[in-house]
Amino acid sequence: MSRLVQASGCTQSAAERALKGKLSARAVYQCGTGELSADSTFRQLADYWLADMELNPDLAGGTKGLYRWNMTHLVLPHFADLTLREIGVARCDAYIKQQRQISYSRAKQARNVLRQAFGLAVRHEILSRSPMEPIARLRQPRPDPSALSAAEVDAVRTAILCWERGLSPCGPKPDGQLGAIVEIMLGTSARIGEVLAIRCRDIDLASPVPSIRMAGTLVTPRGCGGPPTRQDHPKTHKSRRTIALPSFTAEAVRARLAAVKAGRGEGPFP
Repeated sequence: MSRLVQASGCTQSAAERALKGKLSARAVYQCGTGELSADSTFRQLADYWLADMELNPDLAGGTKGLYRWNMTHLVLPHFADLTLREIGVARCDAYIKQQRQISYSRAKQARNVLRQAFGLAVRHEILSRSPMEPIARLRQPRPDPSALSAAEVDAVRTAILCWERGLSPCGPKPDGQLGAIVEIMLGTSARIGEVLAIRCRDIDLASPVPSIRMAGTLVTPRGCGGPPTRQDHPKTHKSRRTIALPSFTAEAVRARLAAVKAGRGEGPFP
């Protein structure tokens, strides 16, 4: 749709300059739905982005919950009542640096949802550019890797064995799971959520090389207090994998399967 734009000046050159200035100041990008503009508040954009995120079938429920929590608790308190045109590169850069002073993880999570929200604003022609793109690079601190020694692993095993046999007065009543969980983690290097999501049908002890298929993970909805649920894939869909078991892990899995079959506990291996 064409629109007539007019400007005036004392001379033809002045009128042309005034017209060019008016054209450059016009809002070129408008939201296709008409719901938002550059004068909308960031809170309105956040609500718009959250609604759009909920429609994304490629995001797991746990990921959506994490994004929702980060937007609500990390980002909104700082930007909620500002209009979108008031949020520039310098403001975003300073905010991410403030979060980095608290922790790298906090800054990374805040940057992620901010980038996604402003990216949606650009795609839906609410803004012409994202103020998050030119901000300073967020550098991840170098991790200090550490591993348990053989003596420390043996100490953990001994403590678990004493507790499961009722020889330790500390902790809740043993249910027979912890020893198997630890042995599987030691033998597979799997995440705790992946181990807790193992089902009996994921275990193959009949083959010449015993194995476990990691095909899910346990997730806890963040911020809503809901119970943990099993997600039908690990952290990513590409993380599904079959892992050969060392002999000590296979022995622990056999013992746990026998306990489950005898009705002593429900998991792991529900």
